[in-house]
Amino acid sequence: MTRQRRAQLSQMEGRRVSLSLVDGSRIDDCQLVLAGRSKLWLFVNGHDAFVALGRVTDFWEAA
Repeated sequence: MTRQRRAQLSQMEGRRVSLSLVDGSRIDDCQLVLAGRSKLWLFVNGHDAFVALGRVTDFWEAA
């Protein structure tokens, strides 16, 4: 992920997002709590989850 895309991701902290991962799976409509240097802190279905930034191929704001 480019530096510019990482900056865009950081700007989405506190918002509902969807993520596409390298294995082809997706995490839809979760809250992005914090976008760190190497991992994302997400709130998904009432639970905290941590995803390595290297596993994320794309992201967008959830509708």
